Amino acid sequence: MTTSSGYGQYCPIAVTAEIVAERWTPLVLRALCMGATRYSEIRESVPRMSTALLARRLDELEHAQIITREKAASGHGHVYRLTPAGEALFPVLEQMGVWAQQWLRHEITRPENLNPYLLMWEIRRHVRDSQGLQDDRKVVYFRLDGVTASKRQYWLVFESDDIDICTRDPGFDVDLWVSGHIRHVVEVWLGHIGLEAALEDGRLHLDGPTAERRRFRDWFVLSHFATASGSAPESPASG
Repeated sequence: MTTSSGYGQYCPIAVTAEIVAERWTPLVLRALCMGATRYSEIRESVPRMSTALLARRLDELEHAQIITREKAASGHGHVYRLTPAGEALFPVLEQMGVWAQQWLRHEITRPENLNPYLLMWEIRRHVRDSQGLQDDRKVVYFRLDGVTASKRQYWLVFESDDIDICTRDPGFDVDLWVSGHIRHVVEVWLGHIGLEAALEDGRLHLDGPTAERRRFRDWFVLSHFATASGSAPESPASG
């Protein structure tokens, strides 16, 4: 890929960086590696990215033969898929996350990085990928303290074929209430603190029937990077 803003170096790292190290591109690739195939799904994973820039990055990745774009079978929109070259980037992205878990934990949980919608999008994605669906509808309400009121409440609606995220009350009976400061929920999600420890000391709170509280431990699948958290000490501010 040749651009006027390239590094002008034959170094393989420089050439790769020209393609995959542009602003937002690694996050677009992250969404595709996590199974997103529709524009709306990719868009959900980068809520602060402009639609114009997302369209440009998708064009660039297609031009670099990292993704393919095909008309959706329904006739509406397109389907985006990684090519073999794109799939080969997954270990690169994975190691970026592992490195951050080990060396930049204090940066990961800075207040300005605690995006509540991204957290809920990732939780939903991991539940769906782990086959956490069921025949009967189930509704789980999340209250995330420490963010503005408009971004504090979320409902996960489990159906037989999908899981929806609602930012307004969908009008169904709630089966389980989950609450906690967003920092603590992110720390649990990333494996910085243990789920049971957070429940025991009140950093994370479950309210609902005993059976639903037990099931929470089964379907609440931690981040892919939680296993890379290791035994690093907890942040003093997380207590």
